[in-house]
Amino acid sequence: MLKLTDELRIGHDLIDGDHQKLIDIINEFQEHSRVIENERLMHETLKALLTYGREHFEREEAVQRSILYPMQRKHFHEHKFILDQIHDIARSYFVTKSRKINTESIAELNSFLKLWLVGHVKNFDTVMRDWVKPNPVRVGTSENDVVGAPSPDMVALIIGSNPAMRMPLISLASAMGFAKVESAESGVEGINLVFGDTLPDLVLCELGMEPVDGASVVGAIRSSLNICVAKLPVLIFSDADNDDSIRKSMLAGATGAFLWPFDRLAVSQFLCQIMRS
Repeated sequence: MLKLTDELRIGHDLIDGDHQKLIDIINEFQEHSRVIENERLMHETLKALLTYGREHFEREEAVQRSILYPMQRKHFHEHKFILDQIHDIARSYFVTKSRKINTESIAELNSFLKLWLVGHVKNFDTVMRDWVKPNPVRVGTSENDVVGAPSPDMVALIIGSNPAMRMPLISLASAMGFAKVESAESGVEGINLVFGDTLPDLVLCELGMEPVDGASVVGAIRSSLNICVAKLPVLIFSDADNDDSIRKSMLAGATGAFLWPFDRLAVSQFLCQIMRS
């Protein structure tokens, strides 16, 4: 039976609570699978694991956005890979019947579920421990303080149709000391600038633009045959924590997604870490 040991705890109540629930579901599956005739219960347990796993990943990704976690993109794609695996396994056992339910196959499935959860938490989630710790209260600093850009010759591109969102991002990039700060008032204009004469080092983009939204901008950049363009760091900013829209951006390849309004110092620190990696 799996247990949420100290080795697996993250130190965040919501995430640790979700992990305990996932452990309970996996343990329940192990219990049901001792009797192979419990096919219906096994099916329901796997379905519950898939449903709760998806809800947990969405909550965990929301926490990562709130703490400006720098490995959002890698974590997001790991989540998608895991859910796809579980979905395919459940489908092969209970829909297409391409896998037979027998003692050997159930033992393999139990082993997979244990290794998946323990492996994912150890290799990915525990890295978040330092990030989920409460931020110390700032003493003697101004909300206008920012961390300088890693290099004095860097170019930032700000894309946003909403001036209330675009202008503070331009102000942030300028305060960080970027050599050049370009801006675009639409997704189409922004894409044209990315593929123009001056390749930016960083793109900060509003999510909710029309008709070309932030996710479409990310998709256009990632699909470029120019590897320098395709690898550009692209940060999405949204004034609503809309999981569907944000996940669409992450699927397209966004480096990270952040809520509006933002902390200038925290975002500048995040940007510097991203551009140095």
